[in-house]
Amino acid sequence: MYFYNFVTTKSKAMKQISITLILVFVITACTVKNVSKEKSSKENGAEDPINLIEQLVEDERSTQSTRPVYNPSRKRENDLLHTKLEVSFLWKSKQLVGLADLTLKPYFNAMDSLVLDAKELDIKSIALMNKDNPVKELNFIADGRKLHIQLDKKYTRHEQYKIRIKYIANPEKVKEKGGVAISDAKGLYFINPEGSDRNKPIQIWTQGETESNSCWFPTIDSPNERTTQEIYITVDEQFKTLSNGLLIYSTPNEDGTRTDYWKMEKPHAPYLFMMAIGDFAIVKDYWTRKDGRKVAVNYYVGKEYEEHAKAIFGKTPRMIEYFSNLLEFEYPWSKYHQVVVEDYVSGAMENTTAVIHGDFLHQTKREMIDGGNESIIAHELFHHWFGDLVTCESWSNLPLNESFANYSQFLWDEYEYGRMEADKNAHNEMESYILSSQQQGPKDVIRFDYTNKDDMFDLVSYNKGGRILHMLRSYLGDDAFFKSLNKYLTDNAFGSAEIHDLRLAFEEITGEDLNWFFNQWFLDGGHPVLNFSQRFNDSTKELSVYLHQSQSLETSPLYKLPIQIDIYEGGKTERRQVWLERVRDTFNFKLASAPQLVNIDADKVLLCEKKESKPIDQWIYQLDHAPLYLDKKEALDRLEKENGTEAIQALVRAMDHPFWHVRLLALKKGKRAIRADKSQLKERILDLTNDEHPQVRKGALKSLKKYWEGDPDLIKVYEKALDDSSYNVMAEAIDGLAEVDKDRALKIAEKYENERGAVSSAISRIYAKYAGKEKHEYFQLKLKQSSGFSKYGMLQLYNNYLMRQDETELEKGIETFEDVARNGSPWFLKLSGYQLLKNASEVYVGIAEEHKTNYDNHMKEGQVASASLSKQAQEGAEEKSKQLKELIEQIKADETDANVLQYINY
Repeated sequence: MYFYNFVTTKSKAMKQISITLILVFVITACTVKNVSKEKSSKENGAEDPINLIEQLVEDERSTQSTRPVYNPSRKRENDLLHTKLEVSFLWKSKQLVGLADLTLKPYFNAMDSLVLDAKELDIKSIALMNKDNPVKELNFIADGRKLHIQLDKKYTRHEQYKIRIKYIANPEKVKEKGGVAISDAKGLYFINPEGSDRNKPIQIWTQGETESNSCWFPTIDSPNERTTQEIYITVDEQFKTLSNGLLIYSTPNEDGTRTDYWKMEKPHAPYLFMMAIGDFAIVKDYWTRKDGRKVAVNYYVGKEYEEHAKAIFGKTPRMIEYFSNLLEFEYPWSKYHQVVVEDYVSGAMENTTAVIHGDFLHQTKREMIDGGNESIIAHELFHHWFGDLVTCESWSNLPLNESFANYSQFLWDEYEYGRMEADKNAHNEMESYILSSQQQGPKDVIRFDYTNKDDMFDLVSYNKGGRILHMLRSYLGDDAFFKSLNKYLTDNAFGSAEIHDLRLAFEEITGEDLNWFFNQWFLDGGHPVLNFSQRFNDSTKELSVYLHQSQSLETSPLYKLPIQIDIYEGGKTERRQVWLERVRDTFNFKLASAPQLVNIDADKVLLCEKKESKPIDQWIYQLDHAPLYLDKKEALDRLEKENGTEAIQALVRAMDHPFWHVRLLALKKGKRAIRADKSQLKERILDLTNDEHPQVRKGALKSLKKYWEGDPDLIKVYEKALDDSSYNVMAEAIDGLAEVDKDRALKIAEKYENERGAVSSAISRIYAKYAGKEKHEYFQLKLKQSSGFSKYGMLQLYNNYLMRQDETELEKGIETFEDVARNGSPWFLKLSGYQLLKNASEVYVGIAEEHKTNYDNHMKEGQVASASLSKQAQEGAEEKSKQLKELIEQIKADETDANVLQYINY
């Protein structure tokens, strides 16, 4: 099993050695056979074939100067059994004062030393403990990353020992970088610690994955470690706290602070420890176990979102119930709380019993008309089985966490909204993965050769992994699939696992060897690129289906694929299953008559790039009669390119489909249909502005704006849409109105300046394009009110606005850009500050060039006084550009954020 892991992850050089050996043995077998008929090779002076093999292998080895990269699971020398923490905070200096009592024992071999992860922890003392009493100071060495401790004796695996570490955590000194998914790695975050920003809450929160919790407490920071937990958090009385497990009690202190005691009795990985501290509103909810016990399910939100908390999170108890029943494994933890924090460095994090979400989850009930974040809530919840209950033993096996969490989004969509909604969202995710694969090249799902463990958090581990699980479910059937998941969870509960543990669970339940599936999908890279075609012979009544795998076999395997083919004939449907195991294959079927439709991959489960050639009448039949969302989408994608009357009529019929996204797709792909009968389609699209789904209403307005540009008859339509309940629809109406009558749009925009979401963005777009200096304060206010990605977008619109203003207004904007570059959070906001300052510098270069042109013209015309003024203006602009460049260099010199530095120093 472990040997197999190595083989499936070996480098191209190692694969080449294997191929070379096979070729050599084939060649030498032929050579030896001929030698028996002649003299020996030695007598003929020929080279010994065995020596030839050895020489070829040696030559191959000489070209491979280093061993292939292999990132193993961390070796377990000491086993961390229990962690007890006492923490308080130095807010001004952004430090944590900590005391850690750790209970451990040797994992197997006797040990007289201990190595802990302790990134930038200032260790004050370490003592051996007898129960709760220190009995001996221990020698240690701390190097800023690891803490090496000399124990008082050699302990056997049957002996526990307990140590106490007093320390100060310094997250601002941590040098580790984050990645794309988790943008920072300092573990502990102080948000607006001195309250200087009146538009931002004062908070502390943590982010442990991958190995960042060792930035705020000493631990064995590895996913294959498990420990129970206690934490005493001392804060000012005004703040609420959240951590793993249950809040046992709170104790007021004489100095006006309070200590909250949280206890986690079941073991979990250290990266799942968490704290969140702030002036949150707590909205209480619950889920009921089968035995009648209530499990607390609370929502920690900003106070202004208290009335919206149950709209944001309210389906959580139903999700817990659904997943518990689906897996036949009841939710295994003591509570399930969720908190929304400011300036979060990722999307969300599945800390056991206490999930953290970024502030994009803060939405009003009205904003959620255009879509909430149920998929993210489901994703983090499902981790409490796949990731928290059973944890990947190494980051190479991260898909055991993330692929399942990704697939939970499909499962919830399917349960709550139906198969079409689930397929739509899953297909979007598959397309995102395929695009990333085309850009970055194929990667194994389970891969041991990553450069940085954070690289594992990509669309391969998430989106591709989720689609693989869906294919496995389709192949095995629901009963076998979910019973196998139950076995995997039961066998590995409160422990760690690798990919073969999952395979073995499936094999034990199904009785089938599934190496073929796991090898090609989890342990190799890429995906199939498939070409489908067909031919019906009317004389022989034989249908031939041609299947072709065209992916590169140098970087991807030759796949073994079970493929379902639905043949529609005479109003009936018959399913045939075939296996594609070669580069090309042909499958023949006897029919009574020509098929109305041959639907290959009929369940639409294959993770692949796909090209299919079949008659247009079959695409029309597929759009009208095949049952799945992807049947409709594939047909619409193809019919979009057709000018024929029947194809256009089919596309127009799709605008009446029961599923909202099919209607929307038909709208988006209706270019040829609109051109064919513009007046009739206008009426149909006007009807869709009253559709029940806001996305369709928005799409209808967008089509009207695109194909009837500047039509004054649409003003009433846009104005009516301003009363829509959906912010997205309102925003589209504002954009449309601006194209017909910008002065009217500007006047209406003032009326809605305090609206939220997409409306705010639409108004900002109009002001950026048309408004003067009177709207400068509007942009300044919006920037103060926004954060994260919304603030990033607003900064870009603000920059567009400033590019149209005079130098006085530009000066005001430069002050804002400087503040963002110095103090922006998260890191990508700071980076945008640098870019905006650079843009401003280039604007002044352009202004200087313009004044120089004016100077030259004035001099030619003998207008000396005017030329002098232009010269002064030119020199002033050049000086301003120079000052901005110097300012950028000053800010760069003070920059400490590793994520920003890797870009500005590139």
